[in-house]
Amino acid sequence: MTLLMDKFTPNKRFYLRGSAFFALINLVVVWGIATRYLPFFNAPSDPWGIAYLVTTWIGHFGLLVMLAWLPMALAALVLPRKAMIPVMSLIAAAGLWALALDTVVFSQYRFHVNHFMLSLFVHDQNGEIFSFSASTWALGIGVIVGLLLFETWLAWRIQARAQGIAFPVWKTFLGLLIMAIASHAIHVVADAQYKRSVTQQTSIYPLLFPATAKDFMEKNGWLDPRAAREKNLSMNRTHDSGSLNWPAKPLSCTPGDTPPNVVVIALDSWRFDEYGPETTPHLYQALNESGLRFEHHISSGNATRNGVFGLFYGLTGNYWNTMEDSQTGSLFIRTLQQENYRLGLFGSASFDGVGFDRTVFASVPDLRLRTHEGEDPAARDKNMTTDWLDWQTKRRTADADQPYFGFLFYDAPHGYSVPDDAERPWQPSLDTLEYTELGPDTDPIPVRNLHRNAAHYDDQLIKRVIDDLKAHGEWDNTYLIVTSDHGQSFNDTGHSFWGHNSNFSRYQTQVPLLIHGPNVQPGTHEGMTSHLDVVPTLMKHALGCANPPADYSQGKDLLNPTLDHPWVIANSYLGYAIIEKDRITEVKDSGDWVTYDPELNTLDQEQFSPAVFEAVNLMGRFYD
Repeated sequence: MTLLMDKFTPNKRFYLRGSAFFALINLVVVWGIATRYLPFFNAPSDPWGIAYLVTTWIGHFGLLVMLAWLPMALAALVLPRKAMIPVMSLIAAAGLWALALDTVVFSQYRFHVNHFMLSLFVHDQNGEIFSFSASTWALGIGVIVGLLLFETWLAWRIQARAQGIAFPVWKTFLGLLIMAIASHAIHVVADAQYKRSVTQQTSIYPLLFPATAKDFMEKNGWLDPRAAREKNLSMNRTHDSGSLNWPAKPLSCTPGDTPPNVVVIALDSWRFDEYGPETTPHLYQALNESGLRFEHHISSGNATRNGVFGLFYGLTGNYWNTMEDSQTGSLFIRTLQQENYRLGLFGSASFDGVGFDRTVFASVPDLRLRTHEGEDPAARDKNMTTDWLDWQTKRRTADADQPYFGFLFYDAPHGYSVPDDAERPWQPSLDTLEYTELGPDTDPIPVRNLHRNAAHYDDQLIKRVIDDLKAHGEWDNTYLIVTSDHGQSFNDTGHSFWGHNSNFSRYQTQVPLLIHGPNVQPGTHEGMTSHLDVVPTLMKHALGCANPPADYSQGKDLLNPTLDHPWVIANSYLGYAIIEKDRITEVKDSGDWVTYDPELNTLDQEQFSPAVFEAVNLMGRFYD
């Protein structure tokens, strides 16, 4: 900095210092506006939470202000004083106005302002999302004008007296930077230690991307995630986030004299067209005549996290961060616990790898995080099935009279994993898959057949689960849900999409769904359904909850034969989409959005579909 400043005149150095002082004064204004975020999280009371609040409040907003100062600094160095003042005032006024606007958007929708929200505002001609009175418009315009006038006056006053500023601006900048670094360091440790008082704060701050290093710490032996989780679970048995009105009303549930068992089986990456006598013959034999099959079922995500989240919460993926940060578990799981269901939760892949230990199963003590034995997904699937059957044997000995809930999450299709000695009915098939070799010219048939063979392998394992239920007389009183977290692309549309989490076509979002259980009428359901519908169905029919689904979910009852959603919502790690029968509107976290047809051909849409406005309103249903 000193070498750089030697190239400029003393006045320029004074003006640079003045611009920095101007930014610091505005930091105080930023802190004042940002207090509008405070009602949306519970005030921490422990040292970790307080330290994070202080360092992040000072450091993060300080860092944002310093970034906004950079163009002001350039103006101070290259422009005359009269020209730099409007530049400084415009940047400051625009930044403060954007922050104020973000607090308004966040208070209503719990996500921060972006290009998509601005586009909605422009196209919302009927006031479906934004409805402002004339006085509100006048107030908004007045605020903008007032900010410009104030910032112009402030910039002029400071730069006119730049030589007399004695405030230690550079030391203050350094202090803000240190606080920002300390904030991220605190989060690294607190995240690994499951400290809810810290993690529940992160979604509040705009443009905050907190650092994490849990996997690194575990790999180097600095962390035992299971021990850390159990310690903090035992210290804090409440898991509700203060920013949620969820459920909207207390639940009233009565499972009945003979509560049914519930078993959910999910095959990772299982496509909608991979159920049938060729690929899954045992499932087909067991469920095609005795189960209800959903022909147009859409997952709540095109990746594992959001697919499983919607399956167990009945909520759209925009609630993920709130649930994870506050470690608020699935209401369905917690209701099972309240009704004294025994829980058998088994995942071939790890539950903590995608955060289910902090979300879906956050209320479950002694959670089994992963299946350790097995060198590949197929081997782990086999061992997981054996572990499940062993758990059933122990449960029948110790708690034979108690109902139970089981979750088995198979992974072989996701890993394209088939044992060497397993049947491979689909040919030609690859032996193994190298992702780096996939491209627009790759023949999809051997790849797809390997994926089908992996599903075929898991089908044989699932037969053991079903046979065990039948052998012990539990089949007729068990709700069995068989589905997937998301689909899988094999360059189906010719756009060179392979795998998942890259688009919202049916190849990545449409999955099988089969339901067997008491009072389930076998057959085929043709209407469009969603993963969000599974929890309301089980809450009503398995747990006897009298509440309407709207009290706790955004889904509906799957056993209603007339159910046919005109649109559904699915999330990815980087955004979400409103999926209609003839088009898909994808919204990225950056705020960019695009509309395309079911085969991923971009559509020229000057106006948003009415479904988009309905979807945005739906996503905010359970926020205060």
